[in-house]
Amino acid sequence: MSPHRHPAADDFAVYVHIPWCRRICPYCDFPVRAARTPPEGEDLATLRQEIAAWAAAPPWRGRQARTLYLGGGTPSLYTPATVAGIVAAVRDAFALAATAEVTLEANPGTVDLERLQGYRAAGVTRLSLGAQSLDPTVLRTLFRDHQPDDVLHAVTAARAAGFANLSLDCIYGVPGQTLAMLEADLDAMLALGPEHVSAYALSYEAGTPFARWRASGRLRPVDEDTELAMAECVAARLEAAGLVRYEISSWARPGFASRHNGAYWDGSDYLGLGPAAHSFCAMPLPGRRWVNVRDPRTWRAAVARGGVAVETEERLTVETARADFVWTGLRRVRDGVDLAAFYRRFGLPLDEALPRIARLEREGLVERDGARLRLTARGVWLADAVAAAVL
Repeated sequence: MSPHRHPAADDFAVYVHIPWCRRICPYCDFPVRAARTPPEGEDLATLRQEIAAWAAAPPWRGRQARTLYLGGGTPSLYTPATVAGIVAAVRDAFALAATAEVTLEANPGTVDLERLQGYRAAGVTRLSLGAQSLDPTVLRTLFRDHQPDDVLHAVTAARAAGFANLSLDCIYGVPGQTLAMLEADLDAMLALGPEHVSAYALSYEAGTPFARWRASGRLRPVDEDTELAMAECVAARLEAAGLVRYEISSWARPGFASRHNGAYWDGSDYLGLGPAAHSFCAMPLPGRRWVNVRDPRTWRAAVARGGVAVETEERLTVETARADFVWTGLRRVRDGVDLAAFYRRFGLPLDEALPRIARLEREGLVERDGARLRLTARGVWLADAVAAAVL
C-alpha cells in the first residue's frame, strides 16, 4: 500500500454539539448556555440545513458516517422527536448505517422511562450519563443539579428502555473528597453495572468560577499526592471490576469501547455540527481543522446565510499533523500508535519524522510492541509530560 493513502471513501465520525444546560456548573469551560427550555425547533431546522450543506460538498460528499455523537451541554433537554430528527438527517445525508453507534449524553434528573424509550426509538444505541458522583457531598461541592437517587433512577430507566450500552462519567479530586469517599463512590457506581466509565480528575480551567475560587482560597484543591492516589484507585477499582482501560480516561467492558471517541484518537476524519463544534480532515495532507462560531444565535444566522458556520480554520503544518497523530494515538493505552498507519499517512517512518520519541523511550515513558508504540505504565501517570514532549 502506498504512502499518503486516505481515500475519500473512508468513513468518518459525526459530532453534534447541543449547547444548552439547565444551569452551568462552575467548573465547566465547555461552550454551553443556560436554558431550561432550549429553542430546539430552531436548532433542528438549522442543523438540517447545516448537514445538507456539508453533505453536498467535499470532503464529505459520498462518504459514510461511522458514528454519531450528540454531546453538550445537555442533549437530553431535547425531546425524543428532536433527537429523532437529528439522527434521521445524519442518516439520510451520510448513509449512517443501521448498526452505527449513536450516543446521547444525558444528565440525571432530565430523563425518565418514557423519554429514554423515545430516544431508543429515535435510534440512540448508547447512553452517556453525566453522573459525576454518587456522593451527595461531592455533588454539592460541584454544584450539580441532581442527587444520587436521580442517577439510580436514570440507570434503572435506561435498562428498562433497552439500553445495553451505558457509560457513566466520574469526577475525582474534588475539594473535600477523601480517598475513602472515592472508594465508596466507585463501588456505588460499579454496583450499577455500567459497560463504560469515563473518569477525570477535576481541573480548574481559566475563566471558570472554580479557578477564581481556587485563586482566592475559597476552594482548596486536593494535594498532588492524594490526587495521584485517587487516580491509582480509580484504575485499580475499575479494572478489578472487569473494565479495561483503553484510553487514558476511559474504561470499558470488552466490546464496549467508545467507537466514536476512537475517531479522535486514531487520526480519522470527524465532522462537527452545531455551535462551537470542531472538525478535522486529514486530506489534503497535512490536514486542516476548523471550529464553528460559538454563539448559538450567531451560528443559526451564519447557517441561514451560507449553509455552514465556520469561524476559524487552521491548515496544519506537517510537524503539527505528525505530532497530533502520535499523541492522540498514545492516548490509546492498549492500541497505541500504529506505526504502519503513521507511514501510510506521512510517507516516512516515525523515528525519522519525530526523533524526540527516542528520548521518551530512553526515559521509560513509551515503548514499542511489534508494530505499535505505547505509553508505559509510568508514561500513563506522566501523560502530561509526554504530551508536552510530543506536541
